[in-house]
Amino acid sequence: MQASRIHRPQSLRPGEIELLGQVFEQLLEERQLPNCGEQAEALAARLLSIFQSGERNVERLKMRTMHS
Repeated sequence: MQASRIHRPQSLRPGEIELLGQVFEQLLEERQLPNCGEQAEALAARLLSIFQSGERNVERLKMRTMHS
């Protein structure tokens, strides 16, 4: 019998947090969205999910976040 694995999100390093913040701010500006509210939260969730899937290229992060 296999032991079940507990899924734990990876910790983000300071540089990764800074990168995500910059990309998030760029996306908000491009979409002309306020930095709070449901739309901003959904955008942040998509961005983080894509980042956690392994994408690190800024342009691809932005494109995939906008089109997901």
